[in-house]
Amino acid sequence: MLELLLITLGWCFGGFINGVAGFGAAMIAMPLIAPFIDLAVAVPSCTLIVLTLNCQVGWTFRKYIEWQYVKGIFIGAIPGVILSVFALQYLSEQMLKIGMGAFIFLYALWSLYADKGGMRVISPLWGYLSGLMSSTLGMAFGFNGPPLAAYIAYSGCPAKAVKGLLGAGFIITGVFIVSAKGLTGQIDSKVMLIYAAATPAVLLGSKLGIWLSSSLNEYSYRKILFVSLAGMGLNIVWKAV
Repeated sequence: MLELLLITLGWCFGGFINGVAGFGAAMIAMPLIAPFIDLAVAVPSCTLIVLTLNCQVGWTFRKYIEWQYVKGIFIGAIPGVILSVFALQYLSEQMLKIGMGAFIFLYALWSLYADKGGMRVISPLWGYLSGLMSSTLGMAFGFNGPPLAAYIAYSGCPAKAVKGLLGAGFIITGVFIVSAKGLTGQIDSKVMLIYAAATPAVLLGSKLGIWLSSSLNEYSYRKILFVSLAGMGLNIVWKAV
């Protein structure tokens, strides 16, 4: 019972971060809940929770979505899911945890280096690669945010459009990932229990994050977030080895 409460609190905090930044729920929640739950349960439940959360975010910012950036994500997500279904059969839970922790750590370091507070605009063609990488990460670790966030952050769109695009992108990749998890028998009663307990908490956290986001300095916030993520990533690798 205590473990379920801690998992729920971890998802509430992840939802809050997602509400502020437009992504990050799973990247925050997964390191927090990893000590209390097997990845065989954590990852499928995570995909369901994140899909539900992003339906909320996508609906909230639906009128700001710039759809020309969405097509590539949709097309790229399909091969990412198919390849992952076969590759994950050969990876142990320890290998997945080490990979997840290392990825979070390296992504945080890259973000700290690359985030200069300015704005670059990249081509919508990068959406194909971000869709492929997003669905691959989602299948393996339950979080698919970094590739989409990196792509959409440089779309040149205003903040509300960015959150709308992130929501739409996560819904697309999330539907593919959840479908694959269901078809391969990974969604069972334990997964559904975590989903039922954590979903209200993550939605509440997201609402609070959206409400508070307008008053925060996003650049300073991102720095704190990335430093925290780096520490969490190292902690996962340390415990896995």
